[in-house]
Formats: sequence, structure tokens, C-alpha cells
Amino acid sequence: MASHRTPAIYLDHAATTPLDERVLDAMLPYLRDHYGNPSSVHAMGRTVKAAVEEARTEVAALINAKPGEIIFTSGGTESDNAAIRFALEAAGETARDIITSPAEHTAVLAACAQAQRNGAVVCEIPVNHAAVPDIASIEARIAPSTAVCSLMHVNNETGGILPLDATGELLWKHDVLFHCDAVQSAGKLPIDVTKTHVDLLSLSAHKIHGPKGTGALYVRSGPRMTPLQFGGAQERGRRGGTENVPAIIGFGEAAKWARLEMEQRYRHCAGLRALAEEMLCSSLPGIHFNGTGNEVIPNILSVTFPADAYAIDGAMLVMRCDIEGLMISSGSACSAGSIEASHVIRAIGRDDAGTAATIRVSFTAETTEEELRGGMDILIRVVQGMSGRSRPCSHSRMTIP
Repeated sequence: MASHRTPAIYLDHAATTPLDERVLDAMLPYLRDHYGNPSSVHAMGRTVKAAVEEARTEVAALINAKPGEIIFTSGGTESDNAAIRFALEAAGETARDIITSPAEHTAVLAACAQAQRNGAVVCEIPVNHAAVPDIASIEARIAPSTAVCSLMHVNNETGGILPLDATGELLWKHDVLFHCDAVQSAGKLPIDVTKTHVDLLSLSAHKIHGPKGTGALYVRSGPRMTPLQFGGAQERGRRGGTENVPAIIGFGEAAKWARLEMEQRYRHCAGLRALAEEMLCSSLPGIHFNGTGNEVIPNILSVTFPADAYAIDGAMLVMRCDIEGLMISSGSACSAGSIEASHVIRAIGRDDAGTAATIRVSFTAETTEEELRGGMDILIRVVQGMSGRSRPCSHSRMTIP
């Protein structure tokens, strides 16, 4: 018997985005026809090398960097790890300390923990209700021994936005290297490294409709760095190993379209977020949004269901929604296998019960208003069922611009 189940609704785009058809089309020739090694000097190798450099130029343009300042990596995690290691090497023996926050991606926190085991001092500054670090606290913790400050531009769970220019200006004034994880912001918010004092910046392709398993590290022109991998002379000697050519081509194409369509994508996601907030507030009174308005990026919506009003478990809520055909997250995908509460939600001050009952809804320019409405209807229905509430949805029929 054929199933009549409604097609699943995917609202977990902060975890990964679907591959843009234009990106796939750009990648296919380098999987089938142009299979040369970019290090080869013959015609096929030169053709592929030129395509890799064109992709590098597009990725650089996304943040207004020089192409030579872009190193292709296997993704955001490698870029984060490499940035911490390189910053400590560049600072020398006199400066070994790291400033970060407890709400950073685990790739940064784990790299900092490893540095701490090797003698570094890691200082975590507090964050606000949207998981954005306090700039005044950064300045208060800067010391002569501070080598690097590593903070993400947009928090991957709440969408909270770090004031990038002000943070960079502060760290530049104190001669402290600044690493920024821009995995969730690049292609969604304007970034200009010529105007922002960022020394190292991490990027990932699969957050902007590119392929998984490829990313980049921006390194401001300056001291020569120890190679991320030893081997050949690829990436100007900074990361040995044959390039993942199809993925790099895809990253370049995704970066191009993200740059060209950034403004219209932003407006579309802002409309979706407004609709989601209106639907949830009108049907589920007393819920908390972890960041609102301009303090958060519009494509990520973090919602906490207070324990005194909603006796539900966040992980179970995600599972129930999945059964009903809605895919969301109870935190970042990188920690989805853990039974522990999200470190980000703990960092913003939610208690254990509140932390357990927090979910993340995220969308993209490809998300339709119909999908958003259908997803919120499922979420509302599941929450009402789990908490013993049965009041009907009363949201207005606002229209997305």
C-alpha cells in the first residue's frame, strides 16, 4: 500500500544546506572530464589548476580578501584547529594565552583545551542571552601573555552576532591576534577583512549550499606559517596533499552565488523568521527566544520552553517532530550524539531543565513560506501534545515578502 505521508520538512539548515544545482553543475566536469592533477605541468593539469585558482578568487571575494590569503582545508573544524595552532606559533614563547568564550564551537574549545594541556592558559569570557561575548570583558582579560582571541562571528546555536568590527579594533589596539570562526556568517552577513582587524578566519562550504568536506582558512598576509600538512607544495606550501578539486570548484561556485544573492537571501530569511516567531508566540505562550531582532542572524531561531510551563524534553521533542515529518535540532549537529545538555545554552544561563528543552530551527533562502508554516504547525502540535496543552493555533496569516 502506498504511503500518503506528507513530505518531510527540513528546517535544520544551520547543520548543513542542500547542494545548489548550480554548484553541482559546476562540479560535475571535474568529476568526469577534467580529472587532471593541478600539480601536473601538462595541459590537463594546467586547466584544473586554473579552475582551482578561480575558485580561490571567488572564496576570497566573499570576504574581500586577497586570493593568496586563502588556504583550502577539509572544513571548518580543520580551519579552526589550524588557526589556534598558527596563532600560538606566530605569537612566540612570550605569549601563550588564549581568550575565548564558553559558547564557541567545539572545534575551537577542543583546540583550546589541547593548547592548555601544552601549557597555554585559556580564559573564557561571559556571554549574553544570545551567546554573544561581552566586549568589555575581552579588554579586561587582555594581558601581555595573551596570544590570540578566538570568537565566532555568528553563534551556531542561537544565531547571536558578535560585533566584528568593534572586536577587531579592540584586539588590534592591544596587538592581540584575532581568529574568527565565520562558518555560520560568511555568505549571510557582509564581511570585509580589509576593514575588520581579523587575522585568521574560518569558512565552510556546506553552510552556503556548497559540498561537505571542504572549507578555507583566511590568513592575513604576514609571518610565514608552519604547513598544516607536510608533503607537496600545494596551497603555496602551506597544506600539502592533492587538492579536492571538485569540492573546491563547488566551494568557489557557492561563494559566488552567496555573495551575489546575499541581500535577497537575508530579506527572505528575515521574513521567514518573523512568521515563525509570530506563529510560535501566538500558540505557545511563555516561550523564550534566545536572541531577537538585529542581535541575531535571521536564519537561526533558538527557542527555549520553560520547565514551569512546558514539561518537555528537548531531545524527545526533536524525535517526536521527526516522526511527524519535521527535521529540526536540539543543538548543533556536531554534538547531536551526546546526551549532555548543550554547552551553548548552559553558557547563556539557562538552568538544566531549560537547557534540555531548547531547540534550534534554521532555514535558508530555499525554504518556502509553505514549508515554514507547515513546520511550525507540526512543532506547535507536538509541543502542545507533549505538554498537555490542546489550545488551537491562533496565528495570523501574515505574508512573507
